[in-house]
Amino acid sequence: MWNLEADERISDFEEENILSSEDERDIECEILEKERDEANEKLSRMEEASAQLLKELDVLEMQFQIERSCRETAEAFALKVNKDFKVLKRQSQAILPLIPEMPENFSILNLDPEADPSSELVSEEESGEDPLLMSQNQIRELQSSVDRLLGEKIQLTAQVELLKKEKEDLKDKLVLEVGEKEALLRKFSKQSRTVNKMKRVSQLVTEEFTEMSQKLEIEQGLRQHAEVFAHQMLVKQQEIQRQIQNAETEKQLKQALSQVTEISKALEEIRLCYQNQISQTAAQDLNSLSDLAAVRTKLEISEKEKSEIEIQLKDSQQSVNALQEEIKLLKNKQREMEQLSSIQSNQSNEANENPADPPSLVPPPPPPPPPPPPPPPPPPSSAVTDPLKALRNRKKEGNNTTQAEKPAITEDMKARAVDEMMERIKKGIVLKPILRTPQVSLPLEQRSENRKSAVLELQGMLDCMRRPGPRRVESKKRFSRNVGEAELQMVLQRRRRAMGDEKVTPPSPSKPKAVSVSSSSPWAGESGSAPVLRRLQQNREKRISRIKASESIIWEEK
Repeated sequence: MWNLEADERISDFEEENILSSEDERDIECEILEKERDEANEKLSRMEEASAQLLKELDVLEMQFQIERSCRETAEAFALKVNKDFKVLKRQSQAILPLIPEMPENFSILNLDPEADPSSELVSEEESGEDPLLMSQNQIRELQSSVDRLLGEKIQLTAQVELLKKEKEDLKDKLVLEVGEKEALLRKFSKQSRTVNKMKRVSQLVTEEFTEMSQKLEIEQGLRQHAEVFAHQMLVKQQEIQRQIQNAETEKQLKQALSQVTEISKALEEIRLCYQNQISQTAAQDLNSLSDLAAVRTKLEISEKEKSEIEIQLKDSQQSVNALQEEIKLLKNKQREMEQLSSIQSNQSNEANENPADPPSLVPPPPPPPPPPPPPPPPPPSSAVTDPLKALRNRKKEGNNTTQAEKPAITEDMKARAVDEMMERIKKGIVLKPILRTPQVSLPLEQRSENRKSAVLELQGMLDCMRRPGPRRVESKKRFSRNVGEAELQMVLQRRRRAMGDEKVTPPSPSKPKAVSVSSSSPWAGESGSAPVLRRLQQNREKRISRIKASESIIWEEK
């Protein structure tokens, strides 16, 4: 009966642990979702600010084009005025030698201004000089406005670059904060679990101690009762002997003998019951010790597995940081290529308009250094092991060993164990350290596959975070990037190396490659009866769908 009660308590304890772990996971998921929403809001704000800056740049470009067209028309008008002025100058020089030959009263006779050629010449000269001055003033004003707009454009481009850098810094800080929060939550959950386990173990020990103390009190009471009964029997025997000595009848002797036999039988029954109780308590103590040893081995195995998983997470974070650095280098290279192309186009336009003027632009900066080589791809995994199956097999092996060792225990060992347990309870429980079972180390192939799956999941999350909006797409379409096919091939090869793909030719954008669910999910072969396994399968499917969506977006952008 006591064994059944202990098994029921252990099963209740395991169910409570499972429920508490599920509640903690739900709380962690809610916290992570809130943080993800906040990060998405920040990203949307940054995207709106960048879109507004792009709109302002478009407006400034339109103003610059308008002013340039005005400048061109003003220059054309100035050329026309200069030509007219030269023609009038030639005509005036041709008329100058004819002035002395004219009569003195020529101006009196020709009072009509229409017939007076000299007045016409003077009016034409004045009218030719006035628009020339106006056009020159307009040209100066337009030049000053163009210079001012160019300065504003340079300032705005610098502000845009600063905002982009701040955005990248905020993203890095957000990733670091999320990692720190996850680590803190894991530590908190681990500590809470250990505290709960210690509480449960202390409760079990206190219950066992109370039961043992009650049994001891009962046994002491029975012993005292037996001693009193034996003393009474001795007194009665002495009285009977006195009666025998006094020559009493044989009937009294027979009755006394029958009473003695009955009492001896009762004492033997009491002794047998006491021995059975002692043997049962010893067996129960041994069972509890074996259960505690199994629980400790399971705890050590789970701690080792957690440390290995943390190492894998660190490796995946390092690979993700390397990929982010490569992406930043590629973006900087593309920006520099765009700046070079814009500078060259401006130089060509100014050379066509003013061939005699010296170039006023600063020479282009030297090309950036080439990006570092990508990390080597992890070796392909040949076999996938399930940690849950390994834990179950270890549990079964531990139970089999304990069941095989139980029948070999003798009564002497039981008595020694009972005595040792009682001494420990009196002095204070100090459990002996259990020999650790040699843990089977995970193969390198499984570690590489776990690292690969973690890298894929993190890359999918980053792509979902960097998913562009409709305004961002319009801006990309507006500013087209002239990137060569060789550079695109290099970028694709680097991404494939990072993702573990061995193909060289890129797939068509309409049919993105599908991720195999059987290879990526180690729980695909198990039955989904347990709620924990179902939840893990759902999380794995969500991550795979996110990775597919990010890959389709990448191919559409290309």
